[in-house]
Amino acid sequence: MNIYKEKIEKIFAECDKHILRINSAAKKMQPAMPLDKERYIHLTEDEIEHIDQFLFRFSKLQDTIGQKLFKTILMLLEEKVENKPFIDILHKLEKLELLESANDWRELRDARNELAHNYEDDPEEAAVIINKLYNKKALLIKVYTNIKQYARSYIE
Repeated sequence: MNIYKEKIEKIFAECDKHILRINSAAKKMQPAMPLDKERYIHLTEDEIEHIDQFLFRFSKLQDTIGQKLFKTILMLLEEKVENKPFIDILHKLEKLELLESANDWRELRDARNELAHNYEDDPEEAAVIINKLYNKKALLIKVYTNIKQYARSYIE
């Protein structure tokens, strides 16, 4: 179990850093939110930097949770995760009540993927997607917090 405890603590440190930066960027974005096409087109350089920081850290946090934390917590619980499709991992986390809804996670991932494909190409669509991710920040952090609380109680 010590091998997983150390690994999970490193993942927690990484996630916590991303959350600090997400929250800082979100606070600085707040005056510009919600965005619409016109507001998006007329963003200042500082506002663009805050949005870019938010989107970057949101993506990094989501990647860290999805690619590292989900599998590591299941390995800690002695669940087999090797060669399992990601959807099976999501369903297992949901069954263990570590994730409220696998659909929530897929929705977060889909919104982020939309952004990756459309960011800056279509101001109206970019504004909609940025608003969606901005509003999903609490959900992403809640997913992490629930797993972190569970893991801490399990390994301590």
